[in-house]
Amino acid sequence: MDEEQMWKGFFVKLHELKMNPPTEHEHQLQDGDGGFFEKFGSLLRQKSQLNENILRTPLSSLKEDIQIEENELIIEKPNHADPIDTFVEEILPPWAPTNDIGDTVFDSGTVMNVEDLYEEILFEIYNNIGCENNEGRIESLVGFAQDAFKIPNSTHLEISEVAVRKEPPKVRLNIEIIKAENLLSKDSNGLSDPFVTLYLESRNSHRYNSSVKPATLNPIWEEHFSLPITENPREEVLIVEVWDFDAAETIKEKVNKILDVKGVKGLSKLMKEIAVTASSGKHDNELIGRAAITLKSIPVSGLTVWYNLEKGNKARSRGSILVNLTLSAEKNKSVAVQEHKNLLKLLLMYELESSQVAFYWWSGKFSENAEIIRSQHAVQSGLTPIDCAISQWHAYSIIHETHKLNFSLFNSILDVLTPVISCMQKDSEDLATYWDGVRRILPSCFAVLRKIRYKNVSDLNITRAVSEVLDILGKVKLFEVPVTIDIFPTSVYGWIHRNDAKNICNVDSAIIDAINTGTKEWLEHIVEGSKYSKDNETDEEKLQYIIKLIQMIRSDLQRAMEYFDKLFYQKITVYR
Repeated sequence: MDEEQMWKGFFVKLHELKMNPPTEHEHQLQDGDGGFFEKFGSLLRQKSQLNENILRTPLSSLKEDIQIEENELIIEKPNHADPIDTFVEEILPPWAPTNDIGDTVFDSGTVMNVEDLYEEILFEIYNNIGCENNEGRIESLVGFAQDAFKIPNSTHLEISEVAVRKEPPKVRLNIEIIKAENLLSKDSNGLSDPFVTLYLESRNSHRYNSSVKPATLNPIWEEHFSLPITENPREEVLIVEVWDFDAAETIKEKVNKILDVKGVKGLSKLMKEIAVTASSGKHDNELIGRAAITLKSIPVSGLTVWYNLEKGNKARSRGSILVNLTLSAEKNKSVAVQEHKNLLKLLLMYELESSQVAFYWWSGKFSENAEIIRSQHAVQSGLTPIDCAISQWHAYSIIHETHKLNFSLFNSILDVLTPVISCMQKDSEDLATYWDGVRRILPSCFAVLRKIRYKNVSDLNITRAVSEVLDILGKVKLFEVPVTIDIFPTSVYGWIHRNDAKNICNVDSAIIDAINTGTKEWLEHIVEGSKYSKDNETDEEKLQYIIKLIQMIRSDLQRAMEYFDKLFYQKITVYR
C-alpha cells in the first residue's frame, strides 16, 4: 500500500464519520483515549487488508463483530443456569440426591431427627387449621410428605398411628385491632371516645378491651390480642364491638361542656346526660356498633378485612373497623422455628431433586402440596412473618451453596429482614443466623461481578442479574458486621486486596477488588486465548492479533459505559 492510497483511506474514513457521527458513548470513549484506538486501529487494519482502501466496519456495529471474535477465543462453558444467570462461571458440585437426609437437613447439635419432624407434619395434616378444607386431599398430602421425607412404609405406619392418636392442637385466635373509620357520633361535641371489646360467642363472659381513643371518629389502635379457643374453631364466632366511653362526671363538669356542644342535636344529648346524672348518677357507655366474624372464614394465611359495624336492624351507617385475624397452635417458639428451618430445607431439597430445576432458576415458589405443608406448619406454630423470613434465609442460603437459587429470592427475603436487623440484640440467635446466611450467599454474588464479561448472554440478562446482586450487596452493607464473624475468609476470597494488618475488608472494597480481579482475569484469558500456536508468526498475524485485543478491549469499555457504570453508581455508589 503506497502513501497516496493510505491518505485516500483516511479521507474516506473521515467522510464516513461526518455522514454517520459516533454515538454519545462512542464520543465518551474517544474523548477518554484521545482517538488512539481510531488512529492506531485504522493503520493496522489497512496494513492487514492489502487490497482495500478503507475500514468497512462502522464504529456503531463494532460490538457485533467483536462478540464473534470473543466467542472464537473463549472456551465454551457448560450451561448450568437459566438465561438470567448463565454467564456466572463457577465450578460447582452437581446436585446429588441422597437418601440420608438427616445429616444434610438437620443442624449439628439439634436434638430433633427426621422421624420427629415427620410425626409433627403428619399431626398438622390430620389437624388442619384454617378455612381451606384439606380433608379431601389428606391422602395426597401424606403421600407427598412420605416421599419428601423418604420414610419407608413400615416406619410411616408407626409414626402415622402416633400422630392420629395425639390430642388435637390447642388453637388460639390472634387479633390485631388496627383502626376504625367514620364512626357514629355519640357525644354532644359531635365526636366519640371509642374503645373496642372482643369476645367469643361461646364465652361471652371472657371479654377483652382496647384502650380508649378520646374525641375522634377515626381512631387508630394497632393493638394485639390472643384468645384461646376451647370449642371447635370452625363453629366459633368472634364478636367485635365498638363502644363510646362515658366518663364519670358531675353535673357541674357536664354543664361546663356547653360551649363545646355541636348543633341542636349535640345540645339535646348534653341535656339528656345532665338529666340522667342528676336523677341516677349513672354514666353508661354507649354501643356504637358490632361485627360478628365466623372463624371458619379465616384462611391459613390469615385475614385483614374491613367489617361494617351494625346495631340490631338499624340500617344507618355506624362506621367500619379494620381487623387482622390469624389462627395458631400453642407451641414452644424456639422449637417451632427450628422445625420450620429444617422443614424448608427438606422440602426444597425434594423440589429440586424431583423437578430437576436448573441452577439460578428456583425463586421461592413451592409446588401446591409443599406450600400447604409449609404454610400449615407456620400457622400452627404461631410464626410471625419475621420468623418465617429468618427461617427461609437460613434454609435457602445453605441450599444455595450446593444448588444455586435465583438472586431475586434472597432480595425478597432481605426486604422483610432489613427493617428489623438493627433492632435485633447483638447476641441474638436470629442475628447470628442472618450473618451466617450472608457468609454463604456472598461468594456467588461476587462470582457474578468477577465473571461479568461472560459470553453468549444478552446485555439485558447480564444487567438484570448484576442489578439483583448489587441490590443484595447494598442491603448487606447497611449493617456493621459483628467482630466475631468473618464474612470474607481468606480461604474463599484470596483475590481480595487487604491493606491493614488485621486483614479487615468491607463490602465496598470487596466489590472494587472483584471488578479489578475480574478485569485482570479476563484480560489474561483473551491474551492467552488469542495467541497463535505457530512458532514463526508473520508480521501480518501479529498485527491481526493486536487488532483483536484492541477491539475486544474497546468493546468492553463501551459496554461498561452503556450498561454498568450507572447501575453500579445508582445501586451502591461505586464506579466500575
